[in-house]
This record gives sequence, C-alpha cells and structure tokens, in this order.
Amino acid sequence: MKRTSISATLLALALVLPLAACSGNDGDNGSGGDGGNSGGNGNAPAAANAGGNAAAPGAGGNAAAAADPLGKYETPIEVSAVRPISEGTKFNEGESIDDNVWSRAYADQLGIKVKYLWTTPAAQYDQKLNIAIASNDLPDIMPVNAAQLKRMVDDGQVADLSAAYDRYGSELTKRLLAEDGGNALKSGTFDGKLYGLPKMASGLGQADVLWLRTDWLRKLGLTEPKTMDDVRKIAEAFVKQDPDGNGKPDTYGLGVNKDIFGFFAALEGFFNGYHAYPNLWIADGSGKLAYGSVQPQVKAALQKLQEMYKSGLIDKEFGTKDAAKVKDAANAGKLGLFYGYFWNAGWLLDGKKADPAMEWKPIPLPSVDAQPAQAQVPFAISTYYVVKKDAEHPEAAIKLLNFDLEKLWGKTAEPEVYNADKNGNAVFEFALLYGEAPSKNVDAHLDVVKALDANDPAALNAEEKSYYDKIVAYRGGDDNFWDSEKMYGPEGSLAVIEGYSKDGAHLDDAFYGAPTQGMTDNNATLSKLQLEAFTRIIMGGSVDEFDRFAGQWSDLGGKTITDEVNAWQASR
Repeated sequence: MKRTSISATLLALALVLPLAACSGNDGDNGSGGDGGNSGGNGNAPAAANAGGNAAAPGAGGNAAAAADPLGKYETPIEVSAVRPISEGTKFNEGESIDDNVWSRAYADQLGIKVKYLWTTPAAQYDQKLNIAIASNDLPDIMPVNAAQLKRMVDDGQVADLSAAYDRYGSELTKRLLAEDGGNALKSGTFDGKLYGLPKMASGLGQADVLWLRTDWLRKLGLTEPKTMDDVRKIAEAFVKQDPDGNGKPDTYGLGVNKDIFGFFAALEGFFNGYHAYPNLWIADGSGKLAYGSVQPQVKAALQKLQEMYKSGLIDKEFGTKDAAKVKDAANAGKLGLFYGYFWNAGWLLDGKKADPAMEWKPIPLPSVDAQPAQAQVPFAISTYYVVKKDAEHPEAAIKLLNFDLEKLWGKTAEPEVYNADKNGNAVFEFALLYGEAPSKNVDAHLDVVKALDANDPAALNAEEKSYYDKIVAYRGGDDNFWDSEKMYGPEGSLAVIEGYSKDGAHLDDAFYGAPTQGMTDNNATLSKLQLEAFTRIIMGGSVDEFDRFAGQWSDLGGKTITDEVNAWQASR
C-alpha cells in the first residue's frame, strides 16, 4: 500500500557523507492553545522581539501578545519524548541521545529540557509505539506514521496544534511546510484542525535514477542504455562477460533488495520503465483514481523481471538480502546496475575508495518504448510529529521545530555544528524534530554547478559551500569526496532529478490526503500480500498469479480504499 515509510536508518546512512542531502489542549495553560493566554501559568515563552510573529486571527480567541518563535522560556521547562534511533548513528565520546549538541542547545537557547522516556532502533519503533498508543502511555512529543496519526486523532489522544502553530510558527517554518502548495499540512489536518506537524521532505527526491557501472561498460565496449531491452542486455553482459576480470562467474547484473521497493536496489524505476506505477494512486483515464500496483502494466514488468531472474541476471538469493547486503555487493565489485535514490552515491563511496577504478554514473530511467519513462514521485510525508492531548506545553513542539529548521537551513544556520560535525557524524539525526525544503537539494545542485563554472563560491550558503569544497577536493585527487561530485556535480544524480522536473518526466502520487479508515485497517495486510505475490512471481511463480493478487487486493480492503480515495478526490 501507499505511504510506506522510508526507514530513518536508511536516511541516516545516506546523509552521513553529504551534509543533510541531503493548538494546544482544552486547558488554560498559557501555551497558545485553545482558550489559552500568555499569562496562564506564569511561564510563557518570551514576548516577541522585532522578528516575532503576531498571533494569528481566530487562534482560539487568543488576544495575547505576539510570541517569539525562538524565545527562551523564563523558567526552564521539561518535555518528554520518544523516538527511533537510526542504525549507524554515532555519538562523539561522552555523548548520547540525552546529551549532545542538540539537547544542549535546546536547554541553553530555548529553556527546554528534552527527557526521553525511551528510544529504540528504527526497525522496532512502530511496534513499540503501537503498544504505547494502545495503553495510552504517551510522552509529550513523538514521531508517528500516517496510520498512527489517524488512529490517535480518532481516539482523542493528540493535541490540536492549530492555534499554537499560527502563533508560534516561525516565518521559515511556515514557508518550508507550505512549499509543496500546502499538501503536507493538509495531510496532518483533520476536520480543519492541525494535529500532525509533517516531517517535510522532497517527493521528487525519492524518484529513482538508474545507477550504472560505467567502467564495466567501457571494458565490455557497451553504451549507456536507452531502452529497457538495453538494460536487460547490459545486465546479461555484466553476468556473462566477466566484467571484473577475475575469471569467475561471480557478478550480477541488476541489484534487487528483498523488499522490492524502497530507496536502494529497489524496483520502482524498473516498473516505471514499463509505464507501471506500483504503490501510487494514478488517474485511470475516466476521472477516477486507481491504485497503481494492480494495473496491467505491473504484470508486464513482473514477467520481464521473472525472465531476468531465470537467466541469472538477478541474484537468486535476493529474497533474503536487504538493501545493506546489496550495497555490500556493489562495494565489493559484484554488481553493475541498480535503481535507487539520488543520494545512493554515499553508499557506494567505500567501493570507490577500495577500488579507485570503480565508476558509477546516474542516468534517467530508460523506457520500454518510444514513450519516455516517467519517474514515480510518492507523497513525500511519511512521518508526523504529534503532541499528547493535555500536554502542558504543546507550543514547545513548534518552537523546537522552529529551532531545528533555523539551525539547519535558516539565516543563522550552522551546518558544521548541527548538520555534520568535524568528525563526519550526522548530528542532524540527534534533533528531535526535522524537515527540509522539498527543493533544497536540487537548488543546491544548481547553485554549486554555477559556482563551479564561475570558480567562485561567494554566493553559496554554508551547506552549499561544503558541497562545493568537497567537489573541488575530489577533482584535486581526493576520492573521499567522490560522492559529492556524483550527487551535486554537473552530471550528478541531482542533475537527473532536475531533468525530471524540467521535462515533466515524473508522475506524482494523486492522493495526498489524511489516511483513510480503509488504509488504517488494511494497509499492513495488503502490503504483505503484495510483497509475497510479487516475490513469488519474480522467482518463477505463474505470472497469472498477478491476476489473483489483484482480485485479493480488492476483496481484502482495496476496493474500500479506492472508494474512499475517490470520495476524497470528489470532495476537493
């Protein structure tokens, strides 16, 4: 089903090398919530300075003075939280999630002490949070997925943040969270009330490119693929013509991870080459919306994948190998092609450093025919930050988000302190709340290329200057920064993504509303059904099993969801 979350684990690993490629409760507590006022508890955040925001009209009838989005509490407060910890997260000596550059800044600059009730590895977070939701044992602030958000709203467990956001949201926060036309905020809004602060991201930044071993191409006398048939032929050559030159049949053509979809060695881009759009809601030609995973083009793509699997062009054991294991194969020089995100260059850096002759190039998606492939673009928001109903300081979440965005992307940003430190640690991961402008990475690419052409970085912001410096260092012979060239350089993956945008070569998810009841009830079952059916077909099962899957999908909740999605569309 749609709205499959991108693991925080993967995001963290992806961004360690580049910098970050990539209203209150019902009580009168002075938080700016419904019925609140600035004097309710004698400890409202400091009044606005010249840069503060005026209270929004109609914010719960609140006539209090304007609030400073980054003002410090006169008397420090404590808020509780829970969160996942991404695999690969590293702390400097003597530090932890409770004591780091972000936690200290929250206390020193905002007067907010964050107390974590618990943390857990990212892979286990949803399960543990579901238990906490079921028992109503909740912290003040927590990240949730779309299904959890709806469940908590329906059960009255989370605060309406509308008035707090109006009053305390900084200019930067409001601009970034509205940059997609307001769809992100709408997805966290129910019956006109904002309950979930979206973790802002780029949908286009989650579109696939095709990563290709160009040194192997040159060795075998091949050219870059233009069609899906070319992809198959190149994959076959990479398996059968010994591109690594060791005399052994130990290389694979197309990398595939066991989950089939999602970020590295995934297959969205392969399906897109057959004009199929799994996990996306698309127009069906009659004015209605249909689910991409059950369309006939998907069956055609699955048949081609089965043929490639039978021919040994895909690892026979792909069904047991996660993205990290496929990455290891690529870095070990055993893989020649895979579809993935723009930042996957960061995961290839170890291979480049081990073998400087290794060369990868990102290219646009090839198509099966004369009709250009369109890269599918998911709805970007998979995580929301919510505040527990009746939390004493719901506005604290807004202020923390303001601070996080300001220190990462604002006029006073300090990326060398809050993004990636001098040791290369991705310290942005320690922030409780996070987000970035949807166009940030493409804009950075364009600015960096312009600066490289002019040999003048003066116009770059701090983050962009870091990419510029790394590319210059790489071009001077330092392979440690090869990945920056492959992402932000003139022929990097972000150039491919920018091309999708410029040429209209992408297809956006047509549904961006709050999760429907049918999604909440049936998403897990339908996702499991899809993965099992697609895996069986690729590994040799009857291709006609796809038709059985489509029927089961409809019977087990898909039809209900389709009706709900179309009701949403009709109501807009």
